[in-house]
Amino acid sequence: MSTVAAYTLGCKVNQYDTEGVLSLFSQKGYEIVPFEEKADIYIINTCTVTAESDKKSRQIIRRAKDKNPLSIVVVMGCYTQTEPSKVAQIEGVDIIIGTSGRDLVVKLVEEYRTKKEQIIKITTADKFEDLPATYHERTRAYVKIQDGCDNFCSYCKIPYSRGRIRSRLPESILEEVANLASSGTKEIIFTGIHIGAYGRDLEGWNLARILKEALKIPGYRLRLSSIEPLELDDEIIELLDYPNFCRHLHIPLQSGTDKILKAMNRKYDTETYSEIIQKVKDYSPLGLTTDIIVGFPGESEEDFIKTCEFVKEMGFTRLHVFPFSRRKGTKAYSLPNQIPRKERSRRAKELIAIGQDLEDAYHQKNIGRIAEVVVEQEALLPETSKRGFSGTTEDYIKVYIDKPGNGFVQVELEKVYSNGVLGRTLKSV
Repeated sequence: MSTVAAYTLGCKVNQYDTEGVLSLFSQKGYEIVPFEEKADIYIINTCTVTAESDKKSRQIIRRAKDKNPLSIVVVMGCYTQTEPSKVAQIEGVDIIIGTSGRDLVVKLVEEYRTKKEQIIKITTADKFEDLPATYHERTRAYVKIQDGCDNFCSYCKIPYSRGRIRSRLPESILEEVANLASSGTKEIIFTGIHIGAYGRDLEGWNLARILKEALKIPGYRLRLSSIEPLELDDEIIELLDYPNFCRHLHIPLQSGTDKILKAMNRKYDTETYSEIIQKVKDYSPLGLTTDIIVGFPGESEEDFIKTCEFVKEMGFTRLHVFPFSRRKGTKAYSLPNQIPRKERSRRAKELIAIGQDLEDAYHQKNIGRIAEVVVEQEALLPETSKRGFSGTTEDYIKVYIDKPGNGFVQVELEKVYSNGVLGRTLKSV
């Protein structure tokens, strides 16, 4: 029996896509093994969000061939979609696929075994590629509902690597959700590249409708991975009142100054963003997380300080901070006033520290609260040598407990740690 191993770089969408490809091999009788083991076939799913992502993709490709010089190396994903000729020049790469046509991967491997000639198959998708995938993180699972992006932010290569918006058919989504819930999955996360655009290519559907339909299925709670500010409408905000919809919104900000937002080709200003946040601020508990890029071309020290102040004003509960990465093929690559790497790094560290303070403050605010936690994995309890367990509340607080639970666990939040909260298990729910 031939063996297949995979390595995924980048986002949860990539993880989901990898699982889909592995499922195709499994259906054909191949054995799936860990990437650390010697395998007959290696699948590397690449990322191209940053220059560092490109570099790491190349390193992993070389590692695979080193493990087994006779193996077939398949490289797919965002890096191959945008730079297929560069990937083709890497020694040991046998098959190159982009971000579509992955349903043909088994056929291409079998073709390569016969011809022994490098295969490059880069296509442009015009509909959602529904692979037989479920990406599990123990008691949580990701369901991909959409692919592609039409936003064309000036710093981002994703529209070029992922293509235009394609929505998954609602019946396929709901079938997967029902199967996951009936099999005991306690939390499902809807994910995609630009999920707020779900349904634009399907008559009669939008994100709010697919969420409402999914929430009719009992036995689990539903989390939204991310939503753009202008797509967080009243219909979606009202879902925060549903008991099985997680009170956690990840709303990318990217910058706290209008000048930089305009240069980024974001479609809102800080006033509009603030008005959107105010609409949800009355919900409690509410995890409010965001993405921010620092060191964007033209960002002055004053601009950076304004961003820091705006972040504090919004009261986020967690930040994801990224130093600007200059990507060829994007408008931002050729913008004047590029910020030196050292300065970008300084700003990132400073904003990360602010984010940690905001996160700690939110955790402290919730001490004494009784929360439902989905237990995910065994973990070392902070500040001790004892083994315990960790999980997540609906508002995205990481919680450590000393006792396992079955499904949802009711926990009293007792003490703040640097990356979460220590809780006391009360009962399984």
